[in-house]
Amino acid sequence: MWFSIRALEDEDLRGLFALINAHSLAVTRTQRAIFDSDGDLRTARYIPPAAERFVAIARGGTLGGFAYAISRPPHIVCEVGCIVHPDHWQSSVASDLLGRVEGVAQAAIDLAPDGVRVVMQIVALGEDAHLANVLGERGYAQVREWVHLELELDAPPAVELPDGVTIRVMNPRHDWPAVGAAMDSAFADHWGELGPDRRTLLEEDDAGEDSAGDADAEGETEQVDDPYSNSLGLCFVAESAGEVIGSCLCNARTIEWPDSGKLGSLSVRREYRKRGTGRSLTAFALNEFHRRGIRRVITDTDSASFTGANRLYRRLGFRPYRYEQVYEKQLRPGKEWRALEPEDLGL
Repeated sequence: MWFSIRALEDEDLRGLFALINAHSLAVTRTQRAIFDSDGDLRTARYIPPAAERFVAIARGGTLGGFAYAISRPPHIVCEVGCIVHPDHWQSSVASDLLGRVEGVAQAAIDLAPDGVRVVMQIVALGEDAHLANVLGERGYAQVREWVHLELELDAPPAVELPDGVTIRVMNPRHDWPAVGAAMDSAFADHWGELGPDRRTLLEEDDAGEDSAGDADAEGETEQVDDPYSNSLGLCFVAESAGEVIGSCLCNARTIEWPDSGKLGSLSVRREYRKRGTGRSLTAFALNEFHRRGIRRVITDTDSASFTGANRLYRRLGFRPYRYEQVYEKQLRPGKEWRALEPEDLGL
């Protein structure tokens, strides 16, 4: 089969929708792309808008594969993604697309600080044996695993608040600055993050990427209810002495299962952990899911989380239903700036 590779164009979105779902139905037996009520393409795997995106076009104009790459400051990790239509798993499409995005990553190496290790990183569904084989052939190695968990919510769990801690529904008009700062502090303790002395090198992503909302004339954030991301009434804030110490941001619906909710970003500042705050935030969210009649809730986390989120979810009754593997390929040797062990963060 002959293919040409070029940049993704707007007119390719319908074809990309079909490609993603053909791949996911073959691998996970679910659909992982939809067009929402506004006509926007939504995918279960987040694709950064600023990424360089490529498609492999077969004779007749059909899409045989898709890949993207993005290198953000300080340019020591280039994130890539790749999917191939199951009809073309026996072809070289995956390898050819990975070669194209590796070219993007190579071009960004000079932007990284001198003497620092640079890698490409990709996440693959555990069931995607085709991609795993191609990654191995191209020199990638598995470095981490993510686990996806589900909970059949027959009854809501009890909410037990730690002393001095309160939990309330988040107000997106006013809470984002404090919540964002608390999340940034909490997520700095995750695998692969930069140590605290280097996080100041990070820069803002392109405006509009992953933003909380559009600002109105008064500088307020417009409250738009999005069932797929940070849904109104399903995001919660934990406070102590008037300070935001954690949050739990949830989605009322998922791309794969419209009748399932998602317990999304759960974060607690380091100094407030091991007091039950994370459990209380999770229980608070599960009670709201139950009140809304949502009886299946999913979430995902690092299988060996430095913060113990993997153990917390299992204690609340969540059970694994899917795994994803994180693969990396070294582009340049050097000093590793990322935290790859708890000791690197003083945990």
